[in-house]
Amino acid sequence: MKPLPARHLPTPRCPPRTAGRFSPGRFPPARALAAASLFATAPAVAQDVAGAEDPPGLERFAGAVVVARNRADLRDYEFVTGRVERSRRERRVDSSVRVPANVTRVTYQTPPGTRLEDVVEHYRAALAGIDEVFACQGRDCGRSTAWANDVFQVKELVAPDAAQFYMAAAGEDELVAVYVVQRGNRRVYAHVEFARGKGIGALAQGEGMPPAQDSSGAFGNGIAGALLRQRFAILPDVIPDNSGELGRASREALEAAAAGVADLGRKVYVVCHLAGEQDADTAVQQSLRCAQAAASLLQAQGVDVAPFGAGPMLPRPDAPPRRVELVLP
Repeated sequence: MKPLPARHLPTPRCPPRTAGRFSPGRFPPARALAAASLFATAPAVAQDVAGAEDPPGLERFAGAVVVARNRADLRDYEFVTGRVERSRRERRVDSSVRVPANVTRVTYQTPPGTRLEDVVEHYRAALAGIDEVFACQGRDCGRSTAWANDVFQVKELVAPDAAQFYMAAAGEDELVAVYVVQRGNRRVYAHVEFARGKGIGALAQGEGMPPAQDSSGAFGNGIAGALLRQRFAILPDVIPDNSGELGRASREALEAAAAGVADLGRKVYVVCHLAGEQDADTAVQQSLRCAQAAASLLQAQGVDVAPFGAGPMLPRPDAPPRRVELVLP
């Protein structure tokens, strides 16, 4: 069969076009579907969490929103003044101060495209009127996971170690801690802690406290210095056995630490911790005998001390389960 000449080819029939609207019973064009999908999935404008507000006298970075906030009266607030590390399951803080304070904690998310350096500069300028106690940036701060999970307990603050900044500052009656990170998705978060209490700024800077001596005569860095800074001190060379007995090396370490603690002129508690295969009641009884033995050694060296047996009841994630520590109430 011969093909038809071109003029005799049938003309395709097209549906009538309707300008500006869809014909009933027809699917919308692809670009209209894309637009509809865009509007359906567009995120809502970011807003502060309910009841959020900035810490007193400390304005947020422009455009930032509050994603978490709480306030509490704490008898034992830890103000970190040094590098924070994590080894296996243990947290290690180079330096910190524990004070009673009213604490406001606020976590901010900054607008997309914000640079870490700009947020850091904002808070440095905002805190220029009070004394800087400690500051670090990048890997000099230690592990971001330790800061986020152990110090601040805010999962949004986990970031690469190279993309973090921390600053601790102190006024007369207030302490301010600022931690800024840039997460792997490039979003920048800032966490601010504002603590207020009579004279806590001087305590954070080591003022208004008697000099502390360790067993070698150095000031500030021994057991007594740790007691003054953070209200407790673990005795690393005093290790009870599973039944709470203190060996010769542990007794000698206690006697060596006693001189500096006695110079404080304050009553301290010696606390023995035990954990093992024995039941909890037995462990508490054995740890009390351990604490009493340690207290007798310290009393002989002039320390005003009281014993306390904790057994397995007061675990620390950053300390061994069998240990002896001093506590300054």
